[in-house]
Amino acid sequence: MLLYDQALVELEAGDYLQASEKLWGAAAQALKSVAERRGWKHDSHAQFYNIMAEIERDDNTSELRRDFDSAAQLHTNFYENWLNEDQIRWRAEDVGHFVEELNGMS
Repeated sequence: MLLYDQALVELEAGDYLQASEKLWGAAAQALKSVAERRGWKHDSHAQFYNIMAEIERDDNTSELRRDFDSAAQLHTNFYENWLNEDQIRWRAEDVGHFVEELNGMS
């Protein structure tokens, strides 16, 4: 969880934009890892949504969708700076759960 850990460092330092982008990066890398292991394409943002749909179907889970949505909102926040500290912190928890769950998938 290197990117995730660095995101928490940025968050504690008050650099909310960098924390947001690193949290998104951690989620994106976890998605790419699952896609790579399963032989799915994973070279665009659009495909991330397809990967999530496949994960939901194959693993019969919808709980990760909220976590992924939190990560996507953090990515947008990097560009638009619309989330406050508390909103970033609870989304960081979602991303932590997301990364942990995806890293445990084959």
